[in-house]
Amino acid sequence: MKKPILLSLMLMTLTLLSAQDEYSSFINIAGVNSALFKGATPLLYRIVHTGTYYAYEKTYLGGEVVYNGKLYKGVKLNLNSHLDALIVWDTISKKTIELNKEYVERFSIGHRNFINIKEKDESGVMEPAYYEVLYKNSVTLYKRIFKVYNESINQEYISSSRGIIRKFVPTIKYYLKKDSGTFTIKRRGDIFSLYPDMKREMRKHIRNSGIYFSKENMDAVLVSILTFVDTKHE
Repeated sequence: MKKPILLSLMLMTLTLLSAQDEYSSFINIAGVNSALFKGATPLLYRIVHTGTYYAYEKTYLGGEVVYNGKLYKGVKLNLNSHLDALIVWDTISKKTIELNKEYVERFSIGHRNFINIKEKDESGVMEPAYYEVLYKNSVTLYKRIFKVYNESINQEYISSSRGIIRKFVPTIKYYLKKDSGTFTIKRRGDIFSLYPDMKREMRKHIRNSGIYFSKENMDAVLVSILTFVDTKHE
């Protein structure tokens, strides 16, 4: 009886040593980024749907994140805008991990910069969430993307599995923060009303620039106008 027990103990010891070696190897490879790879497994969407629950695209892009007071560079990130969750791709285990939102301060995905607003602002306009920072100078322009899950009935295939259409629908909101408070920007008139003394010059700038307000180019239009305003105030 002693030999099987001894053999089992030896195998258990070897298994533990192997696991320790594997973990040590992971830490050596991951380096300072290893603390990021200890979060929860993200929700898996096992339904057929159109659109994406990510903010922009499905691909994980290189970026950086300030997490628990430390800056981590060279990590691959993506933002789930359905759950408002920041996901990191672990290139070692080939798995995704959802970062604890409490410890995220700011991050970048590709060329886009984001901030985690953890409390409702003084104006009571912006809810706690991840926001993209589109512009920052005399004022700050924020953008928030919601991806709303929606189901509808396809009357042509109502009796089959194709009868239900599932999709993620984007809802985008813009917020402008200045000394006098935070304001929601929904249309052209909203930004004009914030600079009444420059309304005529702003309209001229828009005409000369050949830019126009639409859902597709709202980011560029608002950044162009705010850049123009700040240039005039220099």
